[in-house]
Amino acid sequence: MINRTRTTLMTSGAAGPDAPGSQGLMLIEAWPTGAAYAWETSDRRLCWASVGETGFSERACATDPMAIGNSRGVDPLATLFTDGWVRLFAADHQQVTSATCGGEPLEVRRVGTVADGARTLYAVWFPDYTKGSITLLLSHDGTTSKALLQLGDAGDRTCAPS
Repeated sequence: MINRTRTTLMTSGAAGPDAPGSQGLMLIEAWPTGAAYAWETSDRRLCWASVGETGFSERACATDPMAIGNSRGVDPLATLFTDGWVRLFAADHQQVTSATCGGEPLEVRRVGTVADGARTLYAVWFPDYTKGSITLLLSHDGTTSKALLQLGDAGDRTCAPS
């Protein structure tokens, strides 16, 4: 399925100015009937798409290039609808080492790096819309810190800050 969705994306969705730059497509998540991807364009814009057996369920690109300063931060980027609900986010100049949802461990998928390595993309998956925030444990040059990533305000599931 991954090869088929990559081909679909590259032939009909990620073309022209929205084509992936030299890094190519980064897999966000795969499921039995599709896959979701992110990529950086040659002019440093971030794009993402969910591709299923019948084509795109969504595809979008930022209108402006990513502006990454020297400060550390966590930035929510996109919501993707896959075989669940996925939040794509970035950690600038730091790495996510763990996450919790309502105090319970939450799997975080490292998607890849963009902006010449200054921004690392991550994704979290939920079975359905989830509101509240997750707590992230971050690492940078031997130091650790915590940050909250706001999920939104839709859904019956809730992640309360821990």
